[in-house]
Amino acid sequence: MSKKSHILIAVDGSQDSLRATKYVAQTCPPADLRVTLMHVLPTAPETFWDLEKTDYFKAEIGGRYATWKEEKKGAAQTFLAKAKTSLVNAGVAETEVGVILQEREVGIARDILAQAAHGYDAVVVGRRGLSEFQESYLGSVCQKIVEGTKHVPLWVVGGSIESKKILLAVDSSENSRRAVEYVGSIVGQTKTELALFHVIRRFSFLDDHTLRDYEIEGFWEEVKKDIPHMFRFYKSNLERAGVDGARISTRANVDSASRAMDILQEADEGRYGTIVMGRRGLSKVRQFLLGRVTNKVLQRAEKFTVWLVP
Repeated sequence: MSKKSHILIAVDGSQDSLRATKYVAQTCPPADLRVTLMHVLPTAPETFWDLEKTDYFKAEIGGRYATWKEEKKGAAQTFLAKAKTSLVNAGVAETEVGVILQEREVGIARDILAQAAHGYDAVVVGRRGLSEFQESYLGSVCQKIVEGTKHVPLWVVGGSIESKKILLAVDSSENSRRAVEYVGSIVGQTKTELALFHVIRRFSFLDDHTLRDYEIEGFWEEVKKDIPHMFRFYKSNLERAGVDGARISTRANVDSASRAMDILQEADEGRYGTIVMGRRGLSKVRQFLLGRVTNKVLQRAEKFTVWLVP
């Protein structure tokens, strides 16, 4: 029997959280899935902690605050039960769905990150479901989780995802190799359609006239020769994981003005639901938490789910 994928879904009672739960159920084989739903209860603003020490607070506000907390807890319990039922109805064994309901200990994001360190195969968040600022590209809590999940794959679910097709944005880096192997481990036994997409930025920045045209062209031809070898290597990895080779397609863009925008355009035109990237796979700037291309795709991929694989 194959190892079950253990997924942590951070929820907050929003529709985004329900959509994230639905996405997990439709993406992973239910029989091979183990899910933990985690809800961190909100608490009062920091100023309340000082007020709590005063007699006025205890007499006038303390009772109402206690009632507010109980109402929040009751709503969270109702939501968690609904989310669990949706997973069970999708085929996940009831015994394989766990629930964590806790008050905030350090901070919502940091509490989720602390739980994520306990050996999960993925952490899943709704793009805006954990947000205190809905107008931002990513919610404030979601952004902190993006920055903090350095060793665990993170799935950022953008809205209601219907398409099961997955676009893997790859290069020849070790990070991309791990991302491909990870995808195979999650969906290898499904009928998911996968596409390997390689994009190279055009050489328009080479204005050095000491380089002759034929030297540039020769180098460029060598670069293009490596692409089929890379695709064959990744495709064989996916096939070993159980993916039907007929469901794996490949495409390269070797004259890109913007790698991030080309990845998003490919995902849109190909009607993919998920974009998979290594956290730093398409970037040479190693000191940043996310590669530049990865970060640009994540910020703009509001219609897709993005997997960030470390």
